[in-house]
Amino acid sequence: MALVFTTVLWGLSFVSTKVLLRHMAPVQIALLRHAVASIATWIAVAIARPPIRVSRRDIPTMLTAAIVGIPIYYYFENTGLLHLSAGTASIIIASTPAMTAAVETIFYRKRLPAAEWAGILVSAAGVALVVQSGAAQAAATAAGDGRAEFLLGAALLLAAAFAWSLYTIFNRPNVATYGALTTNAYQITFATVVLWIATPHSGGAAWRETLANPEVLLNLGYLGIFCSAIGYSLYLFALRSLGPTVVSAFINLVPVFGVAGSALMLGERVTPVQLAGGAIVVLGIFAVERMQGD
Repeated sequence: MALVFTTVLWGLSFVSTKVLLRHMAPVQIALLRHAVASIATWIAVAIARPPIRVSRRDIPTMLTAAIVGIPIYYYFENTGLLHLSAGTASIIIASTPAMTAAVETIFYRKRLPAAEWAGILVSAAGVALVVQSGAAQAAATAAGDGRAEFLLGAALLLAAAFAWSLYTIFNRPNVATYGALTTNAYQITFATVVLWIATPHSGGAAWRETLANPEVLLNLGYLGIFCSAIGYSLYLFALRSLGPTVVSAFINLVPVFGVAGSALMLGERVTPVQLAGGAIVVLGIFAVERMQGD
């Protein structure tokens, strides 16, 4: 149940971010989203009262995961959404589980069987199909160099997927030791500080005007409270309870809700070729996870 709820939240997060990009810069969205999430998470800590002491030897790993999984990930994702539709972005992000499996071979020196590598390659082929189709469509319909803009957005989303893969791998020992809520509280707070340092602070009047917009407040609240404070905690809880294979299988549903949400709420269109590419991505991921489960 936690995973299903998380996939719905994260699928629709692409829609909220796309709306906020009409009013704010990518790094501003990430900062305010996680400032809201920090407050909500520490309220949850005060209510649940989990153990919150962290060993000094674990701080470097915890902070590294925080930087990679939040400021770096959201810089790439939010900036990429400037150049791509929400639905297309969610399909490209769906490559994350296959990328995680490939990155694991480096960190844990795992030897993947040929069938698992085949699944990773199938997933990569699906992403390539989505990117090629989207780039061709952008070249035909967008003014100026639409193809280059689309490819830039796709590259940024793939970089975001790689960052999330590292976040998942780095966080496994943290979650196993301290639990989801404690890990999340420290990481979101630290990431918020990093984002505050990285965000330009000039133009206070413009910030106040933007934050007075009900559409901005509604979407920031959704991203900060539901997608970050609640979503991260549920994801880390599921990672600890069920393991990466089952978690990744459910996360495959994110592009389903992302594409549906972008179509219903933003009126975006995804071509049949891109949908086919998304299906190939998910097919490759399920092949990888089936081999891991066996």
